[in-house]
Amino acid sequence: MTEAGKGMLAAILAMGVLHFTMMMWLYITRMRAFKQAGVTPDTATFATMRKLPDWALNPAANYNNLTEAPPLFYAVVIVIVLLGQADTVNVALAWLYVAIRVTHSLWQSLVNRISIRMMLFAASWFVLAAMIVRSGWQVLT
Repeated sequence: MTEAGKGMLAAILAMGVLHFTMMMWLYITRMRAFKQAGVTPDTATFATMRKLPDWALNPAANYNNLTEAPPLFYAVVIVIVLLGQADTVNVALAWLYVAIRVTHSLWQSLVNRISIRMMLFAASWFVLAAMIVRSGWQVLT
């Protein structure tokens, strides 16, 4: 495997670290919020969960968000590597995607002003779209 291919696959692993980090953040903040609200996991309901403070809800929402668009990123990276299209541009795009998603996760979990979050989400999609179009173009030509 080429160094570029390894670099692209490492970006998938970095996204895995982000996903794991957000799962731990979600768990820690949820348990702290439960304690403050006098709720236990056994007594928690969907209605109870919605009443938790934003600092406990936002990491959970971000964790869920990481199960939506990033799996397409994983597939695209694997396809690019398998097609032998891993190069410096695709490595840079893959890591740019990771950087934007990390920024998006931090923003959503800590600040969560929607206008900025939407721009970060859109930026990650533009990067992913560039990877898809670039790879598709190489396949077709």
